[in-house]
Amino acid sequence: MCLLRNIGLVLEGGGMRGSYTAGVLDFLLDENIHFEYVVGTSAGACNGSSYVARQRGRNYKVMVEYGGHPEYISYKKILTHKQLIGMDFIFDTLPNQLVPFDYESFMNRSATFIVGTTDMKTGRAHFYDDFPDNKSLLQIIRAASSLPLIAPSIRYLGKDLMDGGISDPIPIQQSIHDGNKKHVIVLTRNEQYVKPTMKWNWLFRRKFKDYPRFTHALKMRHFVYNETLKVIRELERTDQAFVIRPISPLHVSRIERNREKLHNLYQKGYEDSQLKREELLRFLSS
Repeated sequence: MCLLRNIGLVLEGGGMRGSYTAGVLDFLLDENIHFEYVVGTSAGACNGSSYVARQRGRNYKVMVEYGGHPEYISYKKILTHKQLIGMDFIFDTLPNQLVPFDYESFMNRSATFIVGTTDMKTGRAHFYDDFPDNKSLLQIIRAASSLPLIAPSIRYLGKDLMDGGISDPIPIQQSIHDGNKKHVIVLTRNEQYVKPTMKWNWLFRRKFKDYPRFTHALKMRHFVYNETLKVIRELERTDQAFVIRPISPLHVSRIERNREKLHNLYQKGYEDSQLKREELLRFLSS
């Protein structure tokens, strides 16, 4: 299939629940389905970069085979590095040594690739589609994946950045803003899911007291997420969006380390996509 134009591929984050997305994206690569436009936040951006570079199976290796590695997620790091996630391991050791990222293929991509972050000063989403070199690419995706209390913020081009899912958890509005008429959206929650109010708002206010708009974004995250789902449902109803999501609730946490659970989740993403193959192809060709 040739490069799909005017159809955006929108990827939700969700930490290790992104193993589901990894399965979906490998299905798309196996079916030779490529989008001209890809936008993602957090784990969606991580998965999306390998998809754009057309590295089939890389996301599986990173999330499933290395997901239980002691340097990936470790409670000891909270004491030694003040972070739960091994960000240096994920955004340096893995792409540059253990599971090499194909920078050349990515830099020669035909697709527009957009990464959503959250600007801590404004509390708003800030999107990047320009990656001058390998280092900047990893730095931006790292920023897009840096959750409060789990990983530190990232300074990039004068901005303090954190996880894009805080301000724009499912970047469908960015896809619309950029002119796409239709959208394929990959979610990591089932259809009945409603995001609850975030806990520990008092702790966020204390830790990020210099960023009041950022703490407000954290407080409103559940509202933004649930309102975005309403937009997506309306797009589905009017045949402007095709959604691939888990059929039933996932019993996999954002920081899941169990390899069997992660493998099964990857398989679920692939198999759910297979079941929707004909429906998806009709949507893409209509």
